[in-house]
Amino acid sequence: MKKGNFLVLLLLILSTTFICAYEMPIMGAYDTSHYSEQITLNRSETRAFITNFSSGFVILDITNPNNPTKVFAFTDTDGGRVSDIVLSPDENIAYVAMDQDGVLIFDISNELNITKLSRYDVIPGRTKGVTLSKDGTKLFLADYFNGLVVLDVSDPTNPTKIGHYQTDYKNNGKVWDVVLSDDETKAYLANHSKGLLILDITDVTNISKIGEYDTDGITLDIALSSDEKTAFVTDHSNGLVIIDISNPNAPTKIGHYPSGDRAWRLALSSDETKIFMADRWNGLVAIDVTDKHNPTFIAKQTTGVYTVGVTLSDDNTKAYAADYYRGLNILDLTNLP
Repeated sequence: MKKGNFLVLLLLILSTTFICAYEMPIMGAYDTSHYSEQITLNRSETRAFITNFSSGFVILDITNPNNPTKVFAFTDTDGGRVSDIVLSPDENIAYVAMDQDGVLIFDISNELNITKLSRYDVIPGRTKGVTLSKDGTKLFLADYFNGLVVLDVSDPTNPTKIGHYQTDYKNNGKVWDVVLSDDETKAYLANHSKGLLILDITDVTNISKIGEYDTDGITLDIALSSDEKTAFVTDHSNGLVIIDISNPNAPTKIGHYPSGDRAWRLALSSDETKIFMADRWNGLVAIDVTDKHNPTFIAKQTTGVYTVGVTLSDDNTKAYAADYYRGLNILDLTNLP
């Protein structure tokens, strides 16, 4: 083949690839003017709670996803860095992970007059993630080098510690996220460079290790399949790692999808065919995980600057992406391949 013809063919292939690469369009956006990391939605999906790092959190009205508006902003963090938010079952209480300042608990029943109920300062921990039991009485803290901490929050004005599991922090066992099994007998921990850690929490006063899988990277976030046989984890520079946890005593890796930058948080679609991976400078990436052994690229969104968090609408038609430098982007997923 002549050189000129080869170049024409190459350009045609590249242009066709570009055209076929689907970009998830932005429906609406809100610039929080601070460092947004994660999004929590209420059940009716009319409100989005956006963590704003050292500037607190913002509540947005997302009734019209094309035009989100601010309802309330909490900024009195006293130096604390907000990293995660979980709502009580009745959505009247917000539990806010404050990194080195532990947990703040708020009454949000009147969103125009949000009041602080209490604070639990976990020393020497750094609370990165919060997960609530179904009945709303126990709060599980991903507490970085302090491991897993369990609080009794049946009285939100007086949280008390009832359980603790110390990870091997001296060897980088630092907890970023905690997810509970449906029956709440197991906790799955994103354990930094030690990978995925599975704990028996049947008795929270006597938590014990069941199994672990040491990934190649730094594990930051976890999603479980509904049958709890598969764990999907973001592994920082190592991307997405898919782990068979059907035998929790001996988890094994079954799939991998590389990161284009640094994988941070993820969300699993309700039909469990797609993972949405917040990949920092690489944007939000949609991955087909129908074949867990061979995950493949579907689409991405790159007009955001630094995507670190993602949450899906209940019907999976929208992705709420936290852009560290720009706030919230709401993406339209209706035309995904």
